[in-house]
Amino acid sequence: MTIAVIWQEDGFQWCAADTRLVAGGDDKPTTGIAAEMDAIPVVVRAQGPELEPRQPHYWTQYGFVYAGAALPASMTAVTASTFLQQLARPGDCADPPTFEQIAELVCRLAKRFMVDWRQFGSDGIFSGAFFGWCPHASKYKIAYINGRNDAGTFRVELSYPTAPQTDGDPWLVLGSGASMFASTLAAYRRAEGHITKRIPRRVIDKMVAEDQDRTVGGATSIGAAHQHGFELFYAVEPVTSGQPAACRIFNGLDLDTEVGQVGQYVVAAKGIA
Repeated sequence: MTIAVIWQEDGFQWCAADTRLVAGGDDKPTTGIAAEMDAIPVVVRAQGPELEPRQPHYWTQYGFVYAGAALPASMTAVTASTFLQQLARPGDCADPPTFEQIAELVCRLAKRFMVDWRQFGSDGIFSGAFFGWCPHASKYKIAYINGRNDAGTFRVELSYPTAPQTDGDPWLVLGSGASMFASTLAAYRRAEGHITKRIPRRVIDKMVAEDQDRTVGGATSIGAAHQHGFELFYAVEPVTSGQPAACRIFNGLDLDTEVGQVGQYVVAAKGIA
């Protein structure tokens, strides 16, 4: 995955990313329907005298997005989701872990999977962001997990970038398309000064549509954190430009023609135009 941007706007913490994966030293595209943005649930419960689990007393979701080596990053998201849904302590109900405590677990897992991939000869390095609403501080936060290999020395750094002063400005940009995003953003603001909402997402849409960089493409993934969790959206895209009929695209998949129904049910995710 080659471009991902997080920003804050209208009381939400937004994230948009492209869905193209590349591989090899020549950055050859391998798929255009990859999922590099995930929702990571956190479920907290108490345990009874016999350590039997009680009903959860706290539940939420955080966002996770990455750029770089797909397999260790995906394993980080899957394993973090598994562990963080099983949080329990003996005794009475208590406050959930802090954002930083959860982020530290995600970082430990990220380092473990990067180290594992590297010992088998793969680069295995990715950068990622764990983000969402912190109930303790009552504000949005981002944990930036950055795998690095400087002069042959591998390390994984964890930091917490400060939010920009202006809503709508990029808070964190990940991926090889970061410089292209910056120049496209500047040009978009000069040309489309009348558009003021969700500009980072629109810029990624433009980068994907124009296909100027082989590492950026596919479709646009969209998610948003709020005070009660994190949600992934499908994009409403016209079938034919200028026509009213539209399709629902989630990570490059058409929810109606390619995913379809599950028995008598449909995927009822929220959409965003």
